[in-house]
Amino acid sequence: MSGQAAPRMASPLGEALAPPFVWAHRGASALEPENTLAAFARAAELAADGIELDVQLSADGVAVVVHDPVLYHDGAAFHLRRPAGVDARPVFVGTVDAAELTGEPVVFPDGRRARLARLEEVLAGLPAWMWLDVELKAGWVYDARLTGVVASLLRARPERCLVSSFDHVVLAEMCRHAPDVPRAALCDARLVDAVAVLASVPAEMWNVRRAFVTRDDVVALRQRGVGVSVYGEEVRYQMAELSTWPLAGVFLDDPRDGRPVASEVPPSAPR
Repeated sequence: MSGQAAPRMASPLGEALAPPFVWAHRGASALEPENTLAAFARAAELAADGIELDVQLSADGVAVVVHDPVLYHDGAAFHLRRPAGVDARPVFVGTVDAAELTGEPVVFPDGRRARLARLEEVLAGLPAWMWLDVELKAGWVYDARLTGVVASLLRARPERCLVSSFDHVVLAEMCRHAPDVPRAALCDARLVDAVAVLASVPAEMWNVRRAFVTRDDVVALRQRGVGVSVYGEEVRYQMAELSTWPLAGVFLDDPRDGRPVASEVPPSAPR
């Protein structure tokens, strides 16, 4: 990943920043195919503070960067999502070896093709100043090897990494494998006692859909040592307001939506 812009001095674990810490959601996924090396490189060029990506294990135990548990094969190629008007069979990511998953480009919904990456490739190419949020996918099918594999890979980059998951049991497993790696609990709901939920993992941060949290919630949790980051389509439209909240971070498909200063956007970058 070359040609990166100068980074801000920022940390999702430290004091809240204004504007907030910007996570490039699945890389700069509004500009490049999501969760690909191209999306991560674009995020670095646009000076995102960190990238968020999704990881699952292939059948042979390799950490592959992909969000959906199912790909669709039309007899010639994998599609990231079910293609309209094409006869394609669903294939679980965890039933395919990494060489097949990452060897040929996958067809994305907009017709572009890009190769799926291995987590180790991302770790090797990520600029030293960028943070990495590795979301552990554990939905329909969970591979018990996942936390051990990811923990082993993160040892190659011990700083500026954290893990997150909607599955808090998986986060607790990750804590046992790599207790020094910070953890962020994902939860699409309002919580009666977020501090107690996070303490049970344990996790230092709560990543939550914007609709399920208020400014007062964020302030109260910050005072109790919990960092809150928000995601959702509405975030990009509410940055003026959200930049006044003591947020740990925001998740954006286009990092420029969190950087209102025009000089930070390369003139050649598409919008």
